[in-house]
Amino acid sequence: MKAHREGLAVGGRPLLAVYFPLGDPEAPLEWLDVYAESGVDIVEFGWPARDPYLDGPDVRDSMARASPGGALAALTPARRRLAARVAPPRSLLMTYAEAGHPGLDNVELFCDLDAVLIVGSPGDPLRIAMETGARRAGAAVCAFLPLPLNEQDIDAARRADGYAMLQAAPGVTGPRPSLDPSNAERIARLRREGVRAPVVLGLGVSPRAHARAAVEGGAKGVVVGSAALRAARAGRAELAALLKALRSGLDG
Repeated sequence: MKAHREGLAVGGRPLLAVYFPLGDPEAPLEWLDVYAESGVDIVEFGWPARDPYLDGPDVRDSMARASPGGALAALTPARRRLAARVAPPRSLLMTYAEAGHPGLDNVELFCDLDAVLIVGSPGDPLRIAMETGARRAGAAVCAFLPLPLNEQDIDAARRADGYAMLQAAPGVTGPRPSLDPSNAERIARLRREGVRAPVVLGLGVSPRAHARAAVEGGAKGVVVGSAALRAARAGRAELAALLKALRSGLDG
Protein backbone atom coordinates (compact mmCIF):
# COMPACT_ATOMS: atom_id res chain seq x y z
CA MET A 1 0.00 0.00 0.00
CA LYS A 2 1.44 3.35 -0.98
CA ALA A 3 2.11 6.25 1.38
CA HIS A 4 -0.57 8.42 -0.19
CA ARG A 5 -3.12 5.98 1.24
CA GLU A 6 -1.67 5.39 4.69
CA GLY A 7 0.28 8.60 5.29
CA LEU A 8 3.87 8.92 6.42
CA ALA A 9 3.27 8.32 10.13
CA VAL A 10 5.28 5.45 11.57
CA GLY A 11 3.47 3.79 14.45
CA GLY A 12 2.35 7.14 15.75
CA ARG A 13 5.82 8.22 16.87
CA PRO A 14 7.32 11.59 15.86
CA LEU A 15 8.96 11.50 12.45
CA LEU A 16 12.70 11.82 11.93
CA ALA A 17 13.46 12.68 8.31
CA VAL A 18 17.09 13.04 7.27
CA TYR A 19 18.59 14.36 4.05
CA PHE A 20 20.75 12.16 1.80
CA PRO A 21 22.44 13.86 -1.19
CA LEU A 22 21.90 11.85 -4.35
CA GLY A 23 24.87 11.78 -6.70
CA ASP A 24 27.35 13.41 -4.32
CA PRO A 25 30.56 11.36 -4.70
CA GLU A 26 31.40 12.14 -1.06
CA ALA A 27 28.13 10.57 0.17
CA PRO A 28 28.48 6.77 0.06
CA LEU A 29 25.40 4.58 0.26
CA GLU A 30 26.73 3.21 3.56
CA TRP A 31 25.32 6.34 5.19
CA LEU A 32 21.88 4.84 4.60
CA ASP A 33 22.74 1.89 6.83
CA VAL A 34 23.52 4.30 9.66
CA TYR A 35 20.23 6.11 9.04
CA ALA A 36 18.25 2.86 9.23
CA GLU A 37 20.11 1.65 12.33
CA SER A 38 19.72 4.96 14.18
CA GLY A 39 15.96 5.43 14.09
CA VAL A 40 15.46 7.48 10.92
CA ASP A 41 11.87 7.14 9.65
CA ILE A 42 12.18 8.92 6.30
CA VAL A 43 15.21 9.32 4.06
CA GLU A 44 14.93 12.57 2.13
CA PHE A 45 16.78 11.95 -1.11
CA GLY A 46 18.09 15.34 -2.25
CA TRP A 47 18.14 16.01 -5.99
CA PRO A 48 20.82 18.51 -7.15
CA ALA A 49 19.44 21.87 -8.29
CA ARG A 50 20.86 24.65 -10.41
CA ASP A 51 19.62 27.27 -7.96
CA PRO A 52 19.04 25.79 -4.49
CA TYR A 53 17.90 29.13 -3.12
CA LEU A 54 16.70 27.74 0.21
CA ASP A 55 19.95 25.95 0.97
CA GLY A 56 23.05 27.05 2.83
CA PRO A 57 26.68 26.07 2.14
CA ASP A 58 26.55 22.45 3.35
CA VAL A 59 23.77 21.42 0.97
CA ARG A 60 24.87 23.79 -1.80
CA ASP A 61 28.39 22.37 -1.81
CA SER A 62 27.01 18.84 -1.86
CA MET A 63 24.75 19.66 -4.80
CA ALA A 64 27.66 21.27 -6.63
CA ARG A 65 29.59 18.00 -6.37
CA ALA A 66 26.63 16.09 -7.81
CA SER A 67 24.87 16.16 -11.16
CA PRO A 68 21.40 15.18 -12.38
CA GLY A 69 22.95 12.22 -14.18
CA GLY A 70 24.76 11.13 -11.05
CA ALA A 71 21.61 11.55 -8.98
CA LEU A 72 19.61 9.48 -11.44
CA ALA A 73 22.21 6.73 -11.36
CA ALA A 74 22.28 6.76 -7.54
CA LEU A 75 18.51 6.73 -6.95
CA THR A 76 17.77 3.08 -7.79
CA PRO A 77 20.66 1.56 -5.79
CA ALA A 78 19.81 3.86 -2.87
CA ARG A 79 16.17 2.76 -2.90
CA ARG A 80 17.21 -0.89 -3.14
CA ARG A 81 19.61 -0.53 -0.23
CA LEU A 82 16.81 0.82 1.93
CA ALA A 83 14.36 -1.83 0.75
CA ALA A 84 16.78 -4.56 1.80
CA ARG A 85 16.42 -3.57 5.45
CA VAL A 86 14.11 -5.61 7.69
CA ALA A 87 12.19 -2.45 8.64
CA PRO A 88 13.22 0.07 5.97
CA PRO A 89 12.79 3.81 6.38
CA ARG A 90 10.35 5.45 3.98
CA SER A 91 11.81 7.23 0.95
CA LEU A 92 11.09 10.81 -0.11
CA LEU A 93 12.51 12.73 -3.05
CA MET A 94 13.22 16.38 -2.28
CA THR A 95 13.76 18.49 -5.37
CA TYR A 96 13.31 21.98 -6.73
CA ALA A 97 10.87 22.58 -9.58
CA GLU A 98 13.20 23.43 -12.45
CA ALA A 99 12.96 23.36 -16.24
CA GLY A 100 14.55 20.26 -17.72
CA HIS A 101 13.97 18.14 -14.62
CA PRO A 102 13.65 14.46 -15.67
CA GLY A 103 10.52 14.11 -13.53
CA LEU A 104 8.68 16.37 -15.97
CA ASP A 105 8.94 13.84 -18.80
CA ASN A 106 9.26 10.56 -16.97
CA VAL A 107 6.95 9.77 -14.06
CA GLU A 108 8.86 6.54 -13.52
CA LEU A 109 11.37 8.67 -11.63
CA PHE A 110 8.81 8.76 -8.80
CA CYS A 111 7.94 5.06 -8.84
CA ASP A 112 8.73 3.13 -5.66
CA LEU A 113 9.06 6.37 -3.70
CA ASP A 114 6.78 6.92 -0.74
CA ALA A 115 6.62 10.70 -1.15
CA VAL A 116 7.98 13.81 -2.86
CA LEU A 117 8.65 17.33 -1.66
CA ILE A 118 8.89 19.71 -4.61
CA VAL A 119 10.05 23.23 -3.81
CA GLY A 120 8.49 26.00 -5.85
CA SER A 121 5.65 28.47 -5.63
CA PRO A 122 2.22 26.79 -5.31
CA GLY A 123 1.14 28.09 -8.73
CA ASP A 124 4.37 27.17 -10.53
CA PRO A 125 3.35 25.02 -13.53
CA LEU A 126 6.55 22.98 -13.20
CA ARG A 127 5.74 22.14 -9.58
CA ILE A 128 2.14 21.30 -10.48
CA ALA A 129 3.26 19.02 -13.34
CA MET A 130 5.78 17.20 -11.15
CA GLU A 131 3.34 16.75 -8.27
CA THR A 132 0.73 15.42 -10.71
CA GLY A 133 3.22 12.91 -12.08
CA ALA A 134 4.30 11.87 -8.60
CA ARG A 135 0.71 11.18 -7.56
CA ARG A 136 0.19 9.15 -10.73
CA ALA A 137 3.21 7.08 -9.74
CA GLY A 138 1.71 6.46 -6.29
CA ALA A 139 3.82 8.86 -4.22
CA ALA A 140 2.39 11.15 -1.57
CA VAL A 141 2.94 14.87 -2.06
CA CYS A 142 4.41 16.87 0.81
CA ALA A 143 4.24 20.64 1.08
CA PHE A 144 6.90 23.15 2.09
CA LEU A 145 5.77 26.20 4.06
CA PRO A 146 8.30 29.05 3.89
CA LEU A 147 8.33 32.05 6.20
CA PRO A 148 6.44 34.27 6.44
CA LEU A 149 3.36 32.08 6.10
CA ASN A 150 0.99 33.04 3.31
CA GLU A 151 -2.40 31.80 2.20
CA GLN A 152 -1.18 30.18 -1.03
CA ASP A 153 1.30 27.97 0.79
CA ILE A 154 -1.22 27.14 3.52
CA ASP A 155 -3.72 26.10 0.86
CA ALA A 156 -1.09 23.83 -0.73
CA ALA A 157 -0.47 22.31 2.71
CA ARG A 158 -4.20 21.60 3.06
CA ARG A 159 -3.92 19.43 -0.05
CA ALA A 160 -0.78 17.60 1.09
CA ASP A 161 -1.14 13.86 1.59
CA GLY A 162 2.39 13.46 2.93
CA TYR A 163 3.63 15.91 5.54
CA ALA A 164 3.78 19.69 5.67
CA MET A 165 7.32 20.93 6.33
CA LEU A 166 7.32 24.26 8.11
CA GLN A 167 10.41 26.43 7.79
CA ALA A 168 11.65 26.59 11.37
CA ALA A 169 13.80 29.71 10.95
CA PRO A 170 14.23 32.52 8.40
CA GLY A 171 17.09 32.26 5.95
CA VAL A 172 18.77 29.27 4.33
CA THR A 173 19.45 25.79 5.65
CA GLY A 174 22.13 25.34 8.26
CA PRO A 175 22.39 24.73 12.02
CA ARG A 176 21.04 27.38 14.40
CA PRO A 177 21.86 27.93 18.08
CA SER A 178 18.22 27.62 19.15
CA LEU A 179 14.76 26.74 17.90
CA ASP A 180 12.36 29.66 17.49
CA PRO A 181 9.56 29.26 20.08
CA SER A 182 7.20 31.10 17.69
CA ASN A 183 6.95 27.86 15.71
CA ALA A 184 4.40 26.60 18.24
CA GLU A 185 1.99 29.37 17.32
CA ARG A 186 2.63 28.85 13.60
CA ILE A 187 1.78 25.16 13.97
CA ALA A 188 -1.37 26.04 15.91
CA ARG A 189 -2.34 28.48 13.15
CA LEU A 190 -1.91 25.80 10.49
CA ARG A 191 -4.21 23.49 12.45
CA ARG A 192 -6.81 26.25 12.84
CA GLU A 193 -6.66 26.89 9.11
CA GLY A 194 -7.36 23.29 8.17
CA VAL A 195 -3.96 21.67 7.59
CA ARG A 196 -4.46 18.02 8.51
CA ALA A 197 -1.15 16.60 7.31
CA PRO A 198 1.55 16.08 9.96
CA VAL A 199 3.45 19.35 10.43
CA VAL A 200 7.20 18.82 10.78
CA LEU A 201 9.88 21.43 11.38
CA GLY A 202 12.90 21.71 9.12
CA LEU A 203 15.73 24.11 8.38
CA GLY A 204 18.06 24.88 11.25
CA VAL A 205 17.13 21.82 13.33
CA SER A 206 20.21 20.05 14.66
CA PRO A 207 20.74 18.97 18.31
CA ARG A 208 18.58 16.81 20.54
CA ALA A 209 17.18 19.86 22.34
CA HIS A 210 15.74 21.18 19.06
CA ALA A 211 13.96 17.89 18.40
CA ARG A 212 12.49 17.85 21.91
CA ALA A 213 11.38 21.50 21.64
CA ALA A 214 9.77 20.82 18.25
CA VAL A 215 7.60 18.04 19.66
CA GLU A 216 6.71 20.07 22.74
CA GLY A 217 5.63 22.89 20.41
CA GLY A 218 3.21 20.65 18.53
CA ALA A 219 5.35 19.41 15.63
CA LYS A 220 4.96 15.80 14.50
CA GLY A 221 8.64 15.49 13.72
CA VAL A 222 11.73 17.18 12.29
CA VAL A 223 13.70 17.24 9.05
CA VAL A 224 17.50 17.45 9.37
CA GLY A 225 19.89 18.22 6.56
CA SER A 226 23.03 20.28 7.07
CA ALA A 227 23.78 18.92 10.54
CA ALA A 228 23.60 15.35 9.22
CA LEU A 229 25.92 16.18 6.31
CA ARG A 230 28.47 17.68 8.69
CA ALA A 231 28.27 14.72 11.05
CA ALA A 232 28.51 12.17 8.23
CA ARG A 233 31.63 13.79 6.82
CA ALA A 234 33.18 13.63 10.29
CA GLY A 235 32.64 9.86 10.41
CA ARG A 236 30.17 7.04 10.92
CA ALA A 237 30.27 7.29 14.72
CA GLU A 238 29.53 11.02 14.64
CA LEU A 239 26.59 10.49 12.28
CA ALA A 240 25.13 7.70 14.40
CA ALA A 241 25.52 9.78 17.57
CA LEU A 242 23.66 12.74 16.04
CA LEU A 243 20.79 10.63 14.69
CA LYS A 244 20.35 8.66 17.90
CA ALA A 245 20.32 11.91 19.90
CA LEU A 246 17.64 13.33 17.60
CA ARG A 247 15.60 10.13 17.91
CA SER A 248 15.88 10.31 21.69
CA GLY A 249 14.81 13.95 21.69
CA LEU A 250 11.75 13.23 19.58
CA ASP A 251 10.72 10.26 21.69
CA GLY A 252 11.26 12.06 24.98
